[in-house]
Amino acid sequence: MPNRKPSRRTPGPSKALLLPMARDKATDLILRTRLVLERIRRRDIDRGAINHMAQICILGGYIARAGHGRVCPERIEEVEQHLAQALLAFDGSGEIDGFSAALVEALTEVVNEYDHMLATVRLELFAKASDYLDRLIALAAKERILAPEAAVQC
Repeated sequence: MPNRKPSRRTPGPSKALLLPMARDKATDLILRTRLVLERIRRRDIDRGAINHMAQICILGGYIARAGHGRVCPERIEEVEQHLAQALLAFDGSGEIDGFSAALVEALTEVVNEYDHMLATVRLELFAKASDYLDRLIALAAKERILAPEAAVQC
């Protein structure tokens, strides 16, 4: 008999990825998001709150484009664009403008949809959406680093 180690099977994809996120983990995520939303309702808005909500829009939009959820991707992208405009205005003036009651209501709709997605959409899709968000953040960071060099070369 040859002196070989028994072959080991490599584990396949985790079955946990085929299920929605565990409720306790989902509750932790949505609680943080709802607290940020409540701060926005009270007009306690800063860059961190806007960034958090923009990330929720990116994740929710990715999952909606994959065919999940009850809110159309265009609606989520519209809210994301309003957040981007508010962030640009904040960068320019140092003050938060553009958070109308309609935008806060639209953010509430997106947060409610995100909560629903956490409870119903398989974890695998959230992992893909998170990877997509990470790529966008890395791209934005790279552009920020390259932007000053472009200005010097002109």
